[in-house]
Amino acid sequence: MPAPEKPEIHLPSPSFWPILVALGVLLIALGIIFNLIISLVGVVLLLGAQVGWMLENRVDAADGEAAHE
Repeated sequence: MPAPEKPEIHLPSPSFWPILVALGVLLIALGIIFNLIISLVGVVLLLGAQVGWMLENRVDAADGEAAHE
């Protein structure tokens, strides 16, 4: 009797985007306290990091689908 196959565990690839998102949020908070220009830099960084993170996940998903074919 063959042993049942274990399902493959999918882990996302390591990424630096979450760190940039956190840095953007930190700059927004510091900018509210000290200077709104710092907040604007934080908003730009936050939005850019979110877009990069989303695009990275789309590339990972496409690679995963190609591997299963």
